[in-house]
Amino acid sequence: MPRSSPPVAPTALDVMATLAEFCRVYQQDFLAAAQGLDLTYSQAKLLFLLAEPRAMRDLAEALSCDASNITLLIDRLEQRGLVERHIDQADRRVKKVVATAEGTAIAQQVRERMHGVRAALETLTPARRRNLQGILEQLHAHMTSSPD
Repeated sequence: MPRSSPPVAPTALDVMATLAEFCRVYQQDFLAAAQGLDLTYSQAKLLFLLAEPRAMRDLAEALSCDASNITLLIDRLEQRGLVERHIDQADRRVKKVVATAEGTAIAQQVRERMHGVRAALETLTPARRRNLQGILEQLHAHMTSSPD
């Protein structure tokens, strides 16, 4: 009886292609959820970044946009009562952006409306979700650590 060869492990490029496709579908689900709450993609992403107060400069960097764009985004969210600007007590030249209770609730609603992603993740057993969470945390830590 011929022996079957073990399955070949996917290359890093194979995994990158799968991850890119997952990210594309994730972003579509995210955008649909955001639009359902009358938010743009960037506004919803900014709300996600405000789990804790952040300096405007940090937000601009995280969203890969310039200071004028971040100011407009924050202005619009502030008009809706979703964020507030506060002077940083440690450095009064710095303005920190804080999500209001309503802003935090809206960010949670975006997550809850991401039905496609949530449904896909719920097909995994709890053990596989834990495994996936650990792998993603490891990759994130590696990608965000400063180079040696």
